[in-house]
Amino acid sequence: MKDFSFPGRIAGLRARFDLEAAKFQGIDALIVSHPENVRYLTGFSGSSGLVVLTKTDALFFTDGRYAVQAEREVPGFERVVLPAGSILLVAAGDWLREQGETENVSCIGFEADHIPYSAYRTLEQTLDPDDRAQQAVFARSGDVEALRAIKDASEVAKIRAACQLADACFAHLCEFIQPGMTEARVAWEMESYFRTHGAQKLSFDPIVGSGANSALIHGRASDRVIGSSGGPEFVLMDFGCVLDGYCSDITRTVVIGGEPTAKMRHLYDSVLGAQLAALAAIKPGVEGKSVDALAREMLKDAGYGEMPHGLGHGLGRVVHDLPLPTFSPKATVVLAAGMVATVEPGIYIEGLGGVRIEDDVLVTESGCERLTLATKELIVLGN
Repeated sequence: MKDFSFPGRIAGLRARFDLEAAKFQGIDALIVSHPENVRYLTGFSGSSGLVVLTKTDALFFTDGRYAVQAEREVPGFERVVLPAGSILLVAAGDWLREQGETENVSCIGFEADHIPYSAYRTLEQTLDPDDRAQQAVFARSGDVEALRAIKDASEVAKIRAACQLADACFAHLCEFIQPGMTEARVAWEMESYFRTHGAQKLSFDPIVGSGANSALIHGRASDRVIGSSGGPEFVLMDFGCVLDGYCSDITRTVVIGGEPTAKMRHLYDSVLGAQLAALAAIKPGVEGKSVDALAREMLKDAGYGEMPHGLGHGLGRVVHDLPLPTFSPKATVVLAAGMVATVEPGIYIEGLGGVRIEDDVLVTESGCERLTLATKELIVLGN
């Protein structure tokens, strides 16, 4: 047996060649081109790679820039290193055409969500240059993504480590932030902390909103001076890092500039209550939309109207990973053990500010496990 780094993933993908014949045309081979899907199957971290998987063969195509890297990162695959300037998809098509002449490789799938029409036409012409229809290409969707939705033990360990680093960053920020700093300065401190503690990069551009800016759901850090309102104000921070190829995503809301008002405490406690209820409802077999509905109704009952976004999304190799969406009014996902997602209710009031509390969670056999463990008590900074 070939020494694949991820043999279960390869076997799982092959099992899908005929699994959804009612939805898709059954296939003899699949071309995987999306970079995140390629890395998931192979471990390859470069920018030029493509996988061709048949029922018996597994090939990895790259160019000469990555010859040594591919040898290190892609065991078990037959590696095809092409000259600079080569088109990987054409080379893959040439190989598949040759296989079609000697093997039963006539139906070839491609990732329809990730290959543009021009590339599809190139592949079609490469496989059948004489228009004799010996081989045909068929659109496939979600084959690798279905596997990615369920994290294996190695993936969970990496996400857990990224979450631990996010927790540590929040603890550092609570010591660092002072009235008079700008939101942008805090955002830079986040990035500096992550970079100097092992992260490859941030999961996304961090959100730091203070005072009225905390009501901007996806607001970016500005030059606003934190604490400049002259009274207590919210500081909402949404951030995360990429560690060993996997993401974390956490949001915490604190108060700075004095003790929070009764209205601020009610807002915070309402959001926290909705989040805790949602966490308690998560377990295998539950529909994602029902968890979203629970949190949404609690916030309405508290007097805050409609939550303006979904309750959460999948998390993994990318910050919005499969299953997507996980928790929203339109989510169709049924939760299963091994899924990792965010749970992030929020309420945003123009003029006053906003509160969002977000954790990353792993769906377990009996419920869920929080992976982000930073405190959710309402912290008052700068006193």
